[in-house]
Amino acid sequence: MTYLIQLDKTIAHFLKWTVIACFFGLFLLLVFGIVQRSFPAISVSGYDELIDLLFIWLTFAGTAALWREGSLYRVGAFDKIWRPSLRRLISIAIHVAMLCLLWILVYYGADFGFNSGETTPYLQANKIYWYVAIPLNALLMSVYSIVAILRICRNPDFVEHKEISTLG
Repeated sequence: MTYLIQLDKTIAHFLKWTVIACFFGLFLLLVFGIVQRSFPAISVSGYDELIDLLFIWLTFAGTAALWREGSLYRVGAFDKIWRPSLRRLISIAIHVAMLCLLWILVYYGADFGFNSGETTPYLQANKIYWYVAIPLNALLMSVYSIVAILRICRNPDFVEHKEISTLG
């Protein structure tokens, strides 16, 4: 069991630093783009390709990190109205629906990535490094959804989502 806890912490650490690195890389590319407009002699081949790579990894790794923590947006008003047994049943149904979506992303994302054979124009890099973010992170999110379903089934008092006020 401690192995799974350590693996979970490692995944959380990896996702956090992936998001930070992608965000920082995008920030640097944005600053470089501003400098490049002032000094046209300075240019970078593949500027748009790097932005695409960082943005897709930022988006999917960030979603996986939020999914792991149960911090995705949700309507919490219904949780206060429904009885706990109905709330658990609805949570399980929501996770099953999310699993269906994730498995579509895993299947078609992997199929698209491995069969595209696309390379970038400037960097001449295989676009699989861009496309693999979709099935890899969707697979990770599906594991966390399965874990959430097991926790909901095992423990009737399990609180799946932490309520966060975004109003201040």
